[in-house]
Amino acid sequence: MLEKVKQFVKESYEKSATGKSLEHFESAARWAQRLKPDSDEAIIIAAYAHDIARAFRKTNTEQTFKEKEFNDPKILEEHQREGARIVSEFLKKEGYEQGKIERIKNMVGKHEVGGDAESNLIKDADSISYFETNAIKHTGLANKLGKEKVRRKMDWMFERITSEQARKIAEPAYNHAIKQLGQSPENLY
Repeated sequence: MLEKVKQFVKESYEKSATGKSLEHFESAARWAQRLKPDSDEAIIIAAYAHDIARAFRKTNTEQTFKEKEFNDPKILEEHQREGARIVSEFLKKEGYEQGKIERIKNMVGKHEVGGDAESNLIKDADSISYFETNAIKHTGLANKLGKEKVRRKMDWMFERITSEQARKIAEPAYNHAIKQLGQSPENLY
């Protein structure tokens, strides 16, 4: 099923206005497996498809966050809920096992805020992947959105990490991105 999900995500983003590459999804899946080496297919699918809702939104990151914060609770809730709905509908249509669909729906539906071990794993993998694939790109938005707004996004993505292992992995990339933004990183932890 993982290969079908990868194809669905790829095709969904190819049709979208966001222009998002698959690098973040591949990285998030890889980090989930590294953080939990015995990850089953449901975890890997959730990590890979966690941001599927972005393929279906009408605006890109810059447009969405010109007037709102990256971690606006309303945006996060809608993003999680819509992503969980999209991926679970796809998996149902493909005849995937209902118990695994429910787990994936839960993980995608909580990947921004966590709350249980599997959702926290996806959240941590997402944050590491963000610093690996997107943080430096976001420094380029500083002229349009403001350095402080981009800095708040980076701080939030780092501060939300649950596991100490994930925090240690993400910290060098976090510090590098903050320096690229033209600010000095404080050791938050």
